[in-house]
Amino acid sequence: MSPRMNRMQALVELAETELDKTAQTLAVIRAQHAEALTQLEALTSYAKEYGQVSTNQSTLISPIQLQTRHAFGEKLGQAVVAQTIQVDELVDTVESARQSWLEKRVRVKALQALLDKLKLGAQIKLDKQEQHMMDELAAQSVILRRADSTL
Repeated sequence: MSPRMNRMQALVELAETELDKTAQTLAVIRAQHAEALTQLEALTSYAKEYGQVSTNQSTLISPIQLQTRHAFGEKLGQAVVAQTIQVDELVDTVESARQSWLEKRVRVKALQALLDKLKLGAQIKLDKQEQHMMDELAAQSVILRRADSTL
């Protein structure tokens, strides 16, 4: 391989390594998003159930218990809001990582196409050289045969 093709091959391999790392990062971020979404669904469900239980209670409760339940309900609501914000941020992070992965994938494909073009050009050049050598050998063979026949 020519030095230019060697350099291009190294660039392709480096770009592929970067693509693999970006793909791994994207997978980790997607897993974090899925986990955060599951936590949000669990929190939302629990908050809904807690709100139904406290309003459905038919027994009398003391003002302190009522105040405690109300404070806990508010904390649950705050936790749901905080988890929603985290999920939304992770959606943005997933999209950013996906965009980065797509850009790196396009780069790998472009570099690979260029390397393929270089290899094809080199092969065409070698084929032409080989054909030229074969033509010269054929011409020399004809010259030698003519020389032998004139002797």
